[in-house]
Amino acid sequence: MKKVFFILIAILFIGTTTVDAQKYGHITSQEIFAVMPGADSIPVKLKAFEAELTEVYTTMVSEFQTKKEKFDQEAGTMSQSVRKIREDELVNLQNRIMEFQESAQNDLQEKQIELMQPFQEKITEAIKAVAKENGYAYIFDTATLLYYDGGEDVSDLVKKKLGIK
Repeated sequence: MKKVFFILIAILFIGTTTVDAQKYGHITSQEIFAVMPGADSIPVKLKAFEAELTEVYTTMVSEFQTKKEKFDQEAGTMSQSVRKIREDELVNLQNRIMEFQESAQNDLQEKQIELMQPFQEKITEAIKAVAKENGYAYIFDTATLLYYDGGEDVSDLVKKKLGIK
């Protein structure tokens, strides 16, 4: 029984010393992203894309308002069948506007992901290379950590790997 106990303690001791020997690093990916060449074009491209979507939305709303005003002016002189057709047309147009709003939000998010993805992939590859070259077991992003004490800031190594000064 004593042998089993000592073996377990030895395993625990060896296991904890192995963990302590691992190197930990951290970066602030937002800072790295901000200084990457070409990253400053993302907000410009997103704003242009958003302007296109806004233009389409404004045109749809303007069309709705024009048709609604015309409907309101002519409502007293319309037959029931014409009134029903125009009401249905207004409801359909209003539904299309709401659907467009939802899809435009999704399109904008997808565009942001599309524009950021190549930069994020480069950062990820640089982090992996720095970790392997310098023997880091883990590299954490400080943006997602609530607390950290210790480890090395390897942001400069990642920047160097990306060719950023």
